[in-house]
Amino acid sequence: MSSNGNSRPEPPQAGYLEQISRAEPGDAIEIWMENTYLVHTLFVCSERIDDMVTEWHWPFLDDGSLVEVSPDGCFRYRQHEIVRQGSPLYEELVAQDGALVRFEERVREGSSARRPVHVTVEGTEYRIASTGQAKMERQGEPPDLLPWQSTSSSDPTRNTYFGLVGVQDEEQVGLGLWTSHICLSLGRPLLEEQVSNVFLKKP
Repeated sequence: MSSNGNSRPEPPQAGYLEQISRAEPGDAIEIWMENTYLVHTLFVCSERIDDMVTEWHWPFLDDGSLVEVSPDGCFRYRQHEIVRQGSPLYEELVAQDGALVRFEERVREGSSARRPVHVTVEGTEYRIASTGQAKMERQGEPPDLLPWQSTSSSDPTRNTYFGLVGVQDEEQVGLGLWTSHICLSLGRPLLEEQVSNVFLKKP
């Protein structure tokens, strides 16, 4: 039963998560036993590595949470922390000998699985799972988070992102975006059964 006493509707044949991948600003996503949220901002992202292009979406909802719909899955990040330049965590992450540099070196060496790079955020230990630089096209108003306001639509090298996975609980996930400062967003997977409905202006 939902919070308003109605039974949960059956998902459409395409699936709600697939519908979220097509959501634009002004569309709505109903989260089971929570509320209906409007898409406030959408970042349409892509990254080219050699001849392969990967595409994904980062929509911000009007409750401030960030959703990711990517080849890695669907995630919802509800907690955000701004890591400002010069702070200890900023240096730990992006200094010349910082965690991101060490991770990328180990990826090139083929040793990242055997020698994971760990960081601690809000008392939880995470391992760095991915890094990249994305082309990011924004639709809608900019979000409140300063690093997300500072993205470049023309220069992917100014939009460095990285993924985090909990060491003790792999369903604890994080997304870092490094532009003017770093925004760390923490959350968990968003499952098909957690979405009650998706309302798209363009079917």
